[in-house]
Amino acid sequence: MVPLLWILYLTVSFLLGLIISSILSIRLSMLERAFLSFVIGNAISVWITFLVTSFSGALSTIGIIISIGICISIIIIIGAIITAYLRNTNITFTFDDKYTLIFFVGIILYLAFMNLYGVLRPDNAGNLYAFHTVWADYPFHTSVITSFVYEPHFQFPPSYPQFLHTEMHYPFLMDFYSAVLMKGGLDLRHSIIIPNILFQASLFGLFYYLAYRLTGLKMAGMIGSVIFIFAGFPPGLQSGGLHFLNPMYAVLMPQRTAMFGMALSFAVYNLLFESLFGAGGRSELFIAGMLTGMMPYIHAHSFMATAFVALFLAPASLLLRGDRDNRGRAGLKKLIIILVPLIALALPQILSIRAGVTENFFNFYPGWTDENKNIITALNWSSIPAVIYSAADTTILLLSFWAENAGALIILLCLGIIKARESAKLFFLPFLALFFITNFVKYQPWYFDNYKVFIHWLAVSAAIAPLSISWVVDELRTRVRVRYTHLATLSVCVLLIACTVFGVIAHVRMIKYDYWVWSACDREIADWVRDNTVPDGLFLTGSAHNHPITALAGRQRVMGYEGWLWSHGLNWTRIMKVKRDEIAMYKGNYRLIKDYGIDYVCIGPYERAFANENHFELNYSAFEDRARFRLIYEYGDGDKNNKPGCRCGWRIYKTQ
Repeated sequence: MVPLLWILYLTVSFLLGLIISSILSIRLSMLERAFLSFVIGNAISVWITFLVTSFSGALSTIGIIISIGICISIIIIIGAIITAYLRNTNITFTFDDKYTLIFFVGIILYLAFMNLYGVLRPDNAGNLYAFHTVWADYPFHTSVITSFVYEPHFQFPPSYPQFLHTEMHYPFLMDFYSAVLMKGGLDLRHSIIIPNILFQASLFGLFYYLAYRLTGLKMAGMIGSVIFIFAGFPPGLQSGGLHFLNPMYAVLMPQRTAMFGMALSFAVYNLLFESLFGAGGRSELFIAGMLTGMMPYIHAHSFMATAFVALFLAPASLLLRGDRDNRGRAGLKKLIIILVPLIALALPQILSIRAGVTENFFNFYPGWTDENKNIITALNWSSIPAVIYSAADTTILLLSFWAENAGALIILLCLGIIKARESAKLFFLPFLALFFITNFVKYQPWYFDNYKVFIHWLAVSAAIAPLSISWVVDELRTRVRVRYTHLATLSVCVLLIACTVFGVIAHVRMIKYDYWVWSACDREIADWVRDNTVPDGLFLTGSAHNHPITALAGRQRVMGYEGWLWSHGLNWTRIMKVKRDEIAMYKGNYRLIKDYGIDYVCIGPYERAFANENHFELNYSAFEDRARFRLIYEYGDGDKNNKPGCRCGWRIYKTQ
């Protein structure tokens, strides 16, 4: 690892995005150009690094330096083309007003606090803590990151570190990006936090400018951001029918792929709006198609949402623009400009990801949640009159469900749509269609993962909703007395508070109730494993989601947390078979250990918990057979003689 190589990588990636943004024909403010340049440049640079790594067979500092060299070459080539052929092209830097600057300073400070406090925060003893959803998800992401960093051989598709003999079709490029930064000199925590903050800030920045484009009001960008951050409900209310959780709690903090994917999506949405409804042209459409085509291995749900919106809007925009006789031809050209880069880049990824898609993906699942689906499918659909009655019951059920889950926001959205310009109304249509489809199609085995598509509808709704204030004020100023204007404005403000109060509660709970992720002992054991075992060794461990041997040392294990495996599309029957075999191996079945090709057996607190949860006894004596196992590491002794920070003893055996 080369210290500070990561800074050079980030800088060159940003400059790459900056030179590409110079091709655009639209005017961009200084901050918007910075956000857009960061997203575009890093999307391209991480793909270049991934391709270099795939060809070289390992993630290495040399490969990162080669990638930086390629990016610099692209910068020089594009710069030369602009200088030679586009002499009249000027990059105009318009500066934002002080209120916008203050707003973004506040957003960045907020994001910095959320990540520094809620993502693997160390205490004085070296234990690591996190927000609840970060505790639940990040051990998977760290296992992917560390496997990229410490595994000497890289293959495509990468190996899935949580399940033996399985290719990884989970979108991994955000974690690969952190692995690049870690290889470039950062530690694990900062290789996660720094891109988190940068991509989240870019997302909210591009969201702000999209809201400004849709409404013409900077106030809408600010208020919309607050609605977006604090929408939804805290966890624990699902039994009462409240499933629409706070987006920061449910997605934008724990789902690392969504940070990158949604930042790209909002870059595309801004480019689409300018190209189809504003001053933009073909370059905006082409770059929008290119960015969309890069998404499948960054964030599959954002790819689905963004591709749907782009392919919907290209022909639909002709309802507002162009000569009627030439609309068909113009629409076809716009579709081609978007489709060519989109298909060329996305199709190979889709074909690869398709290999991991099982029968549990893309199912008809009316009502989104399990409860709604069970109610709807239990209705009588056997005849035409029955279908009519059942369809009415389904409509009432869904209307009441969303009235509970997003009621105040829907009221503000409807008022905002009344005030919105025709271009904004048309731009919102594909998001409305996406909202409808997502209520009836389950994209992954776990129904809640549909939230990753709903969040695109939520964001654009939050961008338009602030128009409700100006609509109410304008209408009442011209029609009724001033005192009623104040009363109506107050009513809209109450609705704004209703949109966000439960999200504030969710944030308070996130901060108040943090979760222990790894102890100092866990980290010490992971360091030992990394330094004293072969990088491609296979470990038998318990299935705990935060097991340090996989999550921190980057080693392959037989089977990880069952919930991850199922939600990522692995066959449940196969998962249960491997789990039964693991139990048999911990009971002393040496033949299975050899059949699986296991190199190391771990017995520690996570394995004891695994035995307790599955109601069996670990056969300690079986692993004392020196003809079959060799004890290579011992830390503590059961519940006695523990070192500081170690909950209980660890033993690691090497199979003979």
